[in-house]
Amino acid sequence: MFPDLPFDGVVFDLDGTLIDSVPDLTLALNALMDEEGLPHVRPAQVPAMVGQGARILVTKAMAAVGQPIGEDATERARLERLYHRFVGLYEAKPMVGTRAYEGAEDLLRALHGAGIRLGICTNKPQGPTDGVVKALGLEGLFDAIVGAGLIPERKPHPRPVLLALERMGVATTRAAMIGDTPYDVGAAHAAGLPIVMVDFGYSPVPPAQAGADRLVSHLAHVPAALATLGAARLPWVSLEREGS
Repeated sequence: MFPDLPFDGVVFDLDGTLIDSVPDLTLALNALMDEEGLPHVRPAQVPAMVGQGARILVTKAMAAVGQPIGEDATERARLERLYHRFVGLYEAKPMVGTRAYEGAEDLLRALHGAGIRLGICTNKPQGPTDGVVKALGLEGLFDAIVGAGLIPERKPHPRPVLLALERMGVATTRAAMIGDTPYDVGAAHAAGLPIVMVDFGYSPVPPAQAGADRLVSHLAHVPAALATLGAARLPWVSLEREGS
């Protein structure tokens, strides 16, 4: 089940890759809407809002309820207020309905047990990220957890991925990434990493069109997908679905 891998480290995205967090993101967004006297967002709307950080999540949610945020200074200040309130609401209840995807813990423990260093690189704010990982009992498996706010840049910028690798003590030539959106693909490739993409996450585009190196439909297929990438760093043109 677990082939030898040509990597010393693997960086994971969190939301839509290891966990389904839409229930609690929706809960926090709608608590915010209640405070603002606005209609609720529907859970089905939320996946398309996820992946670019909490400010953009809030921006998209406000647009969805008919209250788009403008570009002037007053509107930017409104966004900051709403953003900080949302983060507070979410951080207070991050694990009411959130769950790890099937196979996530098994995969992480198998990789860790094989001596592969693990990291998280997410655009979710650092506080909720740490809280969710701890609540799932997974914090001891990761050598680095990089959430939004540690540095100014967010995925698809490569710097958060590079920071995770630095903290993991793994060279870019010996690392790979697992994610679910084009933002993960962009960050991985900009950092020089191949990426395996899951097709069940929150991608705003069809997963097969996101530019990943391998595409999987279950986390149990990730080791085989990583093994096929090899250490030679093939060009980013070979998209194959593993485990199908």
